[in-house]
Amino acid sequence: MMIFYLASSRRMIPFVPAPLEVADVLPGFTLSGLYAASYNTGAFGALSEFSAFPALVRYRKKKGFYVPCSRVESMEDTYFHKGVWGLHQEKAAFEWKQEKSRYILTVQSGGEKIIEIRLSAKRLSLPIQTSFPFFHVRGNGIVSYHADYAARVHLSTSAVEIPEKSPLTIYGFNRKLLTTFWESSKIVLHSPESENIVIPEGVSEGIFKIGQEQRESCGVKKSADECSSCHIV
Repeated sequence: MMIFYLASSRRMIPFVPAPLEVADVLPGFTLSGLYAASYNTGAFGALSEFSAFPALVRYRKKKGFYVPCSRVESMEDTYFHKGVWGLHQEKAAFEWKQEKSRYILTVQSGGEKIIEIRLSAKRLSLPIQTSFPFFHVRGNGIVSYHADYAARVHLSTSAVEIPEKSPLTIYGFNRKLLTTFWESSKIVLHSPESENIVIPEGVSEGIFKIGQEQRESCGVKKSADECSSCHIV
């Protein structure tokens, strides 16, 4: 599922690190949103993933979504989830429920619920092939990559609950634009492009490591000693 919001560009500036810049889709507004997926087949086997993207961003002549962090089901998944090329990841617990045409997803991190999404699917469905570009920042470098999607996409409705103590409250998601439910998706992740980062051999296989004195957990800087709950690949 992907849920898109209109967000104040000015509000999102503090959450987007330089040299990325917030990009407008309407005067004064950018595009932000939520992504959640249950992968049942593929190179990684069964795997659930959740991420929030605060803004559509610009880097030179390119545009894409800035993704500060991804949450997956186990730390083993973060290591083998090769397509993210250095994206910060954290362990989370996922609970998926299906009640007829309604889907309910609850994501917990650190023993606390960070989000619950109730989605009613299949109001209008279309076969879609599209590509989404993404950015993240490593040290002083930029990593960009894109994913091709082929799926049957259902325009849907959703109710999103973000508890007050959730780290997602900082984004202030409140102007919901569109809810989509992607069924039987085929996803192809392409090798990354980077600037000001030395990527070792093997990048075509999707994994590289970057040493940093400071690490981040979903956008919050931590020292290496404090980072037992986060993993960088």
